[in-house]
Amino acid sequence: APTAAPPAGEASAPAFAIPSFDLSQLGGAIPGLDSYRVAVSTDGKKQYESVVVTQPEVAKHITTFRDDGSPDSEFILIGKQAWQSDGSGGWQEIPSTLAQGMLLAFDPTVLFGAYANANWTSGAGDKGVEDKNGIQAHHFSIDPGTFVGAPIPAGTSVDLWVADAGYLVALEIVGDGGKGITIGLSNVNDPSNKVE
Repeated sequence: APTAAPPAGEASAPAFAIPSFDLSQLGGAIPGLDSYRVAVSTDGKKQYESVVVTQPEVAKHITTFRDDGSPDSEFILIGKQAWQSDGSGGWQEIPSTLAQGMLLAFDPTVLFGAYANANWTSGAGDKGVEDKNGIQAHHFSIDPGTFVGAPIPAGTSVDLWVADAGYLVALEIVGDGGKGITIGLSNVNDPSNKVE
């Protein structure tokens, strides 16, 4: 519903509710999607990529990257089984509990947990619907000066895109000098998404 005009000097909330979403969905599987890819970049360099397939059970192929863009480590998790690349194109089975512990360090849920339950409507400007990573999504821009939630340094821009279904399509946090963090969801329900 439309909101009353805010007092002078305060940002107004969008005229409609921002769909709720939970960054923790990136750690498991996003309900309602058969498959997708998640990528995390810092300062323009890809650090993490995951192919996620949800049927018949959740399966992930996770790759971490070096600063030069070359793959560093690769993991495959299918149900309760896990493997790690041996670097020569082969795979070695590892205990799933060990894999879960190791992967926790690369999980976007941990990296962005502070933003998971923030009140995004405070200080959010609705930029309309646009295509982001091949998905129609609402684009919201956050004004750090009026945002109430996780602390955001001055000079930082925060943009997020949320699909109508409520899942996060992209989150971009960019500070002075263009350095920052980007999470992107893409290739939703793409038949080429496979974890084997």
